[in-house]
Amino acid sequence: MTPKTSTSARSLDDFITASAALTGFDAFDLHGTGMAGLYHETALEQVGRPAVARLLDALAAAGGDPDGITDETARDVARAIAHMWYLGVWPQLAASVHTALGRERANTPFTVSPEAYTEGLVWRTFDGHPAGAKPPGFGTWSDPPPGAPAVPRAGERAAEPATRLPGPREAGS
Repeated sequence: MTPKTSTSARSLDDFITASAALTGFDAFDLHGTGMAGLYHETALEQVGRPAVARLLDALAAAGGDPDGITDETARDVARAIAHMWYLGVWPQLAASVHTALGRERANTPFTVSPEAYTEGLVWRTFDGHPAGAKPPGFGTWSDPPPGAPAVPRAGERAAEPATRLPGPREAGS
């Protein structure tokens, strides 16, 4: 396999591979959001092909570990891309990075698209659903979320804890 060059910024697959390293979600999940192409284009429009290529090269040089990126510009572009995947919002870049990039675009945060909110990875991190946008399904509100401890229902007794601490009125009596 040949190493990637700075022309790798043109490849959606390279962007997805980098995004998987930045977000912790695999390529399948990222493609499943339906936002991959739009997010790739947004990153290219906001910071330019050379900056995206710089990030991809820095990430490759760090062995795919985002914590190993030492270049300030590449780190801030990485932060912006991860932010976009999780929240559907392109964030404001660090002033020094925006200046270094010499971009004419305003350095202001914006929502990438109406779908970006509902497809944000943040909802998948806790098996949640975006309010008012994706209902969880009929009756699912009555069950605890996956992984949550069991909560007694009305009329059931809670299991007694193994050790009982004295209440505020019992302490010191």
